[in-house]
Amino acid sequence: MQTLKFEMAVAGIALFALGAFVATQPTDADAAAVTPVGVRSFTQADFDRFDRGFMLDERPCAVGLEQHKLCFEPSPLEVGMQPGMTLAADVPMLAAEFRIIVDSDLKETGLRTMRFGQTLVLLDPDTRKIVDMLRLTAPDPVAARAPAPAIG
Repeated sequence: MQTLKFEMAVAGIALFALGAFVATQPTDADAAAVTPVGVRSFTQADFDRFDRGFMLDERPCAVGLEQHKLCFEPSPLEVGMQPGMTLAADVPMLAAEFRIIVDSDLKETGLRTMRFGQTLVLLDPDTRKIVDMLRLTAPDPVAARAPAPAIG
């Protein structure tokens, strides 16, 4: 009889734990609310993921990914780029390096993250319109939204 009481207690605890587990699971509405949603702009976290002012192979690097030994050099293509403009048809739409895409925040499906020199661009590939841009050499994320200055 003592064994039966012990087994009933264990079964009761197991049923209580199962009930508590089921009760804490999100409903369909709650689950939909926590599904990640891509954004249509770069974030502070995107800006902060890049290293600035480091040495790479005895050479100074203004911006890049030091851990991955990537240094971004300026490009004439980034000069004058600004959100809202359409990328010229003769400019190839090459995606940014895989490590940059993985390190950046989730972007809206259909938009492509591209890098031109020291500038990240979020582009709609269908219209070739620049949705957002981030100049990585800027001193802060607010200044990073300005068009890149002339190279020189």
